[in-house]
Amino acid sequence: MLQRVFVDADILAARIPFEWLALLRDETGAFQLHSSTAVVSDAVRMWRDRDPAARGASAERRRDLLVAALDELVDAEVDVDTAAPGPDGARAHEVAVMSGADVLLSSGAREIAGADLLPFELATPDEFLCVVDDLAGAAVRNVALEQAGRDGADAPGAAEPLTHALIAAGCPGFAERVRAHLRTSRA
Repeated sequence: MLQRVFVDADILAARIPFEWLALLRDETGAFQLHSSTAVVSDAVRMWRDRDPAARGASAERRRDLLVAALDELVDAEVDVDTAAPGPDGARAHEVAVMSGADVLLSSGAREIAGADLLPFELATPDEFLCVVDDLAGAAVRNVALEQAGRDGADAPGAAEPLTHALIAAGCPGFAERVRAHLRTSRA
């Protein structure tokens, strides 16, 4: 069954984890990525806050790219007086419940109180990407080779830029798996 993965603002605002999610979604077809209009707006704000020069047209372009990369954009109303804040102040877990998510993907997934009572799994990007590797290692290898190929996959140390970027993005476990895929593909 196709897994519905609700992506929180912190992941949408981070290029590396979201890019890998989108690439692996396309390669495996095993899950779909969805979010809400409010969460996408939060992600654009977070991105803009990190780069104050990113205003106006570039912020709008960023929003359009995020919306295009998502399989579904839900427009759910959350009662801000009763909803408990989720990661990064967003109410993503409330919208994830309303949208029928199977997984809520957030860097702050472990910080949500009452997680064992929620009708979906919570995962960080590193945890989720490692699960994808467990279930579809060949797909991860294909995407890793494609990504490394952009940087000269045949060159010694070609895995380093990919793995360093994943580690810096908070995905050290997945980075090690990507390194192993690239190492075994050259053997």
